[in-house]
Amino acid sequence: MKKMVFMLLVIGVFSGIMLGFEISGSYLKELSGYERAFVGGSVTIGDKDIFGLEIGVFSPEDIINTGEITYLQPTIFFLVQIPTKRIKVFSGISPIIQYYNGEFSIYSYTMYLTKAGISIYLGPFVITGGVNTVFDLSFQQTFGIFGVYGEFGLRF
Repeated sequence: MKKMVFMLLVIGVFSGIMLGFEISGSYLKELSGYERAFVGGSVTIGDKDIFGLEIGVFSPEDIINTGEITYLQPTIFFLVQIPTKRIKVFSGISPIIQYYNGEFSIYSYTMYLTKAGISIYLGPFVITGGVNTVFDLSFQQTFGIFGVYGEFGLRF
């Protein structure tokens, strides 16, 4: 497991240098389902290309008040993007991974987190907004969970 994490880190750093990358902080609010709010951060590798990879981690916003990590949701979004000089439209899909009770696990092998959005580039700054939901493998069911999110970041 440690070797795999190290290899992914090396590949990620190399890809970021070659393809460009973006670092962002974000706020997500579920509008249906559990109606939770999350804060987090992410790194997007290959943000200037048609395909990209976004690696992030999110936690319920009470982590800010309590300082305790009780639940984390790491994400690995595979993105399809249409980048231009000032705007990027994208969509992506990620397995639902969670850290709860001191253990990492896959939430479900048939449910995936999906997202779509638009990024606006203001020099090195990036403002992103979008929507997300959970789909099953047939892409016919959303489980009633919909959210909106905003991000602010730096692009390199």
